[in-house]
Amino acid sequence: MGNKGSSTKDRTSAVYTSHSLQKKSNSEHNSLKSFLSVDSQESTCSTVSRPWSRVSRRRRQESTLTLPYEPCKTAWPVSQLESLFLPDFPVKNYHKDDKYQKLPQISSGAFGKIYQVKDTEENKIFALKVLSKSKIIENNLVKQVIEEVQIQKACGHHPYITKCLLNWQSRKHLYIATEFVEGGELWYLLDNLGPLPVELVQLYVCQIALALDFLHNAGVIYRDLKPENLLLNKDANIKLIDFGLSKWLPYGHTTRTVCGTPKYMGMTFI
Repeated sequence: MGNKGSSTKDRTSAVYTSHSLQKKSNSEHNSLKSFLSVDSQESTCSTVSRPWSRVSRRRRQESTLTLPYEPCKTAWPVSQLESLFLPDFPVKNYHKDDKYQKLPQISSGAFGKIYQVKDTEENKIFALKVLSKSKIIENNLVKQVIEEVQIQKACGHHPYITKCLLNWQSRKHLYIATEFVEGGELWYLLDNLGPLPVELVQLYVCQIALALDFLHNAGVIYRDLKPENLLLNKDANIKLIDFGLSKWLPYGHTTRTVCGTPKYMGMTFI
């Protein structure tokens, strides 16, 4: 009886000890897990964080760019797809704001579409070009799109050139907002009226020449002059648009790229 009672007591003690060790192990594991997940602003040891952590864009922006110790981690503030267009195209969500109302589509191109967009707060309408990132990267046109925005921002103050008001990027698209020119394309005027009066032709040729001369003095070649890229404002004056083929060209340099719209191109000799 004494041996049996002692054996039972020993087994009870062993079970108790086993539960205690397991509880202690779980407590240490939870403590370690809590330590690993603690915000690095409270812990100066960044080496315990998990490498290549997957976090949302909002968390990346709120942590990596603002907290003092987060840059030591490998949670990058932007993806590689976004970094290709930085800093010229900042990462924003303007297209999701309630203040902007999308109106009918104006036109479409090889890499995206152009919409009328209304700013409901300021009651203004502007043109919004939406470009597909995948198509731009696939055709190796990243530099060309960036130069388009740079040129239009630098030269948009000219009276015969459309202004670039705002530009940004989302995960899949680039957005370029320009002033809305309500008169439509010169091509529609020629298509509806046919040959224009000589005085009006002289006026438009002078305005186009002034715009091109301004661009050339700024070191820019336009390379896509056609009636579809000439808009008419409310006063029926010319506005030059679409700088997708424009390029900065230093003085004395030449370019051998053949580009433009075929039906408006002159004879080329290679």
